[in-house]
Amino acid sequence: MTGDGIDPSWLNDRSAFQRNFVHGLRNPAGLHLQYALDGDRVFTEWTPGPDHVGFPGFAHGGLMSAVLDDAMGRCSALHRHWVVTARLEVRFRQPAPVGTVLRVEGWITRLLRRALHTEGRVLLPDGAIVAEATGTYLPLSKALQQQMVDAWPGFEEYL
Repeated sequence: MTGDGIDPSWLNDRSAFQRNFVHGLRNPAGLHLQYALDGDRVFTEWTPGPDHVGFPGFAHGGLMSAVLDDAMGRCSALHRHWVVTARLEVRFRQPAPVGTVLRVEGWITRLLRRALHTEGRVLLPDGAIVAEATGTYLPLSKALQQQMVDAWPGFEEYL
């Protein structure tokens, strides 16, 4: 349990759906990343492979952005909120070599009733920063909740 009593297993999708590209274990094309807590930070490790390149030998920045977005958005699970990305800004500091274990972490900087503000970063094994990000996440609207339940009825039990 975290300091506020939330079970860290909430960080990972254990539903029958599990199709999220970054963390869904049932997505055959996905990255299958799983999250844990380190203090107030949600983190995962990702080793980009040859299918994840942008330039030869280096991870694609768009994939790195997707992983950062997912890690920062997972922070909402600590408060049992479902959110969608409203804004994502990523600043790349240096390339990430393929085959290198990257630590991706996100944390909440401000929690409001109508918005969750986060920061995140991607680190090389030596602690050097590959990318930094900020994100704003909004709660699911009732209309979006209904669309999700219509597309996958099992989602209703998680709202």
